[in-house]
Amino acid sequence: MGREAASYAIALPEHDARAVARRLHAGGVELARAGDDRIDFVVRDPHRYWIDLRIHAGDEPRLQILIALTNDTWSLRGPLERALMPLAAELDGRALRDDAGTEVAIVGTDGWLLAFEDDYGRRRDAFVARVGDFTAPISADHVYLYVHQTRWNRDNDDELAWHREREIARLEESWDDDLPEVEPGEPV
Repeated sequence: MGREAASYAIALPEHDARAVARRLHAGGVELARAGDDRIDFVVRDPHRYWIDLRIHAGDEPRLQILIALTNDTWSLRGPLERALMPLAAELDGRALRDDAGTEVAIVGTDGWLLAFEDDYGRRRDAFVARVGDFTAPISADHVYLYVHQTRWNRDNDDELAWHREREIARLEESWDDDLPEVEPGEPV
């Protein structure tokens, strides 16, 4: 995933990881996968957004929010708020942190979802500047494949150099083939 997705985490009470999963499921959030150490949920609309919610039930229980940077910024706040509403008691007052551990907001405080949206928007802007502007509501796990299979790999320096050299060679060939032979002293 790396530069193709944004990841956020909220620490959970040690004994409540499974209870959080039950509340999400009871709240209507789609269960994608359930294992011993991780339970995955998905909040999605096939035409607008895809948000992965992962509950890690290991030594440091946490709710991880993964969002592909191909999602539009404006489409995320409402669905995320609706999905997390059943978890208000468990999450209120807890820090929402990015993948580097930097605190983005405190869940439940005024404007915490706006702070999340602003942070995601900055990450998406950097992604768009690097890769190009396109939207695809897909899982964070599949962004790299999507970007590269649809030939949106402007971030690949080797491929850029290859295309640039190929274009220069084509231009040189077209100039060489199309120019008539001119004798010295003839008007051009």
